[in-house]
Parts: sequence; C-alpha cells; structure tokens
Amino acid sequence: MPPLKGFSDNAFRTREDVATAALALLRPLVPYFSTHKGRIRLPISTGVHFDETAAQVEGFVRPLWAVATLLQFNTSTIADNPTDAALAEIIQEITKPWISGFSAGTDPDSPEYWGTINDMDQRMVEAEVVSFALLSDPVKLFYERDFKTQRNITAWLRGMNGKAMPPNNWRWFRVFSNLALMKVCGVPASELIEEMNADLEILDSFYLEDGWSGDGPWLSTKEEEEQELEFERIRRRDIVGKGRQVDYYSGSFAIQFSQLLFAKYAEDIDPERVSRYRQQAREFGASFWRYFDSDGMPSRYFYRSYSMANFSRLCYPLWSVSDISFLLRCLFLRISSQSCGRYTMAIVNTGSSQGISTAAPAMVGRSFKRYFSPGWNTEYWMVIPVSRSRLHIRRVSRKQY
Repeated sequence: MPPLKGFSDNAFRTREDVATAALALLRPLVPYFSTHKGRIRLPISTGVHFDETAAQVEGFVRPLWAVATLLQFNTSTIADNPTDAALAEIIQEITKPWISGFSAGTDPDSPEYWGTINDMDQRMVEAEVVSFALLSDPVKLFYERDFKTQRNITAWLRGMNGKAMPPNNWRWFRVFSNLALMKVCGVPASELIEEMNADLEILDSFYLEDGWSGDGPWLSTKEEEEQELEFERIRRRDIVGKGRQVDYYSGSFAIQFSQLLFAKYAEDIDPERVSRYRQQAREFGASFWRYFDSDGMPSRYFYRSYSMANFSRLCYPLWSVSDISFLLRCLFLRISSQSCGRYTMAIVNTGSSQGISTAAPAMVGRSFKRYFSPGWNTEYWMVIPVSRSRLHIRRVSRKQY
C-alpha cells in the first residue's frame, strides 16, 4: 500500500508530530461518514459476531480515542500558543463530523441511532470510548450541545446500568459510563455509585501481584483439576468459566490502562483506590517495558499485531504517575519513529483508511473476521499521549534512549 503522508514520514519528535499523525489517520475516514455523521462504514467486509449497526457504530466510536485527545490538545495547549493556530484549525475541521455525530447517534428517533444497550452487548464496549471522549472535552461534546442532545447522551449511557456483563475487563466500560454520567452529564452520584462500586470490587478481585491483574476470576490448580474431570465427564470443552488470562487484555490492553484513566478522572470520588492504582502502575511499569525490543516490537512470547498501539495507550497515564515516566516517553517515541513508516503497508488500505489490524490482513482466519469489524483500528490509541503536557515529549530525543 502507498505511504500515508503525515504518518509514514513522521519523525515523532514533538506533540505536534503526534497530532499530525493522528490527523493523517482520521482524515481518510471522513468520506465514509453516514448522512447525519452518526456512523462510519468502511468498504471492507467481515463476519463479525455482532449486528451490522453495532459494527458501523464501532467505526464511528473507535477513532474517538484520537478525536477526543486532539480536542483536549486544542483546549489545553494550542490556546496558549498562537503559533499553533494552523494546526488548531485543521483539528477543528477534521473532528467536526464526530462532534456532530453524537446528536444523531444518541437520538432514538434518528435513522442513525446507535441502538439501545442490551445485555452482553457490543455497544457496551463502545460506551467506554464515548465516556472517555466526554471526560476529555465535556465542553464541545456535551455542555455546548442543545438540551435534547444532552438528554439523549445521558439516556444512552444510562442504558449500561442494570445489564448483564461478563466478569472481566468489560466491567470497566460501565465504570467509565457512570463516571461520565456523574462528572459530565450531571447525574447525581447517589443514583450511580452503588453499581460503580460493585463493578470496581469485581475488577479489584482480579489483582495478582507486582501490578498485574488477570482478565477475570483466576483459575486455581485445584479448580483446573476439577474442571478437567468435568470436561471428561460431559465430553465438552466449550463452557466458559474461570481462566488465566493475564498478558492478553491485562498486560497490554485494558486493565492497567483503565485503572489509570480512573486515577486521572476519579481522584475526587475515590482517592484511596486511585492511590492504590497508581502504586500498582509503578510496579507494573517497572517490568513491562522488558516485553519490547529496542525497535519497539514485542517479544515472541508476547506477540500481538497491534502492540505498538497498546503500549502507547498504556504509556499515556503512566507518564503522569510512574517513577519511570522518562523511560516510557523515550520508548513511545522510539516505537513510533521506528515502526510507523516501516509498517504503513500493513496498517493502511488502498484509499488510506486503516486495515482491520496492523500487519494482519482480514483474510487471516475466521476468528479474526468474527471479532474485528472495519472500525476496529487500534492505531487511534497510539496517539492518546498527544494530550499530555508539551514538556513530556519536547525534552526527549531518540539519542537519549
């Protein structure tokens, strides 16, 4: 595939460089917006296990990791730096369809309504990203909206409560929905805190040691033996129960990242838990960097085709709480500068939109196509660090690593 201008040739030295990379990834999506901007449908076919509406909602929502970060970048930094006015205008132009899409997507009377959240629903996953966006820039995405849109956003997020969810990282999706409802939408904490605390207690029960958590209840040796006997008895192995998932969603993807986003936005609500999560982040960060080589690629024992995005997703909150934050910043820049140009062919489709996952084409297997819709693009998480303070990137160069 052809190089992607602003991404493939990006030096990744400054926050402005990272913002430029984010815009390069977002710009090709604009032609694929629906009429009222509530969905995105890329010209790629998959066989995902959820409905087509949810797949198109995912196409709209996942880029919000980058959109919300750019909006926060505009608000927190560019306002104080007139020389960045041109970049600010580009950000405003590119992010406008996503801001508009919140109205159509959350309106039950709109043909582009995202749909009501049901038990075990894919929309639960998207609710976390929507909540992150609201928490990142509540002014543009909520406070400046008309009353009807505010009411619809609130009602859509409240649809998370009281619904069945698996006992794993999904519980974070409802935690952040309730956090956005409290801190942005103005719902009284007394109406939400009981369910949020119940989810947090379940999530905290996954903790193992040294900052690591499992993704769900841990399977003990005794339980494994009992499970094996039960499998032999019923001759089936398709029952989902306890497990030993650590590296997959915990180490690179969901648990630590969510804990530290919670620490960023909920210190006034639960200071004791926030302090604990920050300490766990220090312990986790002290060893996690060893999973990557000097070019930012994962070890053979920790391979995920999109680990670059996940590592930077983790780096974002660690920068502000970890004693090894300088090293993490260096690693982020090293990964970005070494990998983005090299792997553009594996990231970008003809037409400059992203493929389903980095370095893995859609035809790689049934399970891949069943899980990922065209909107599932992890590189949008790679640009989350752009919203950190200017100091964090400007003082770091590749020579210092």
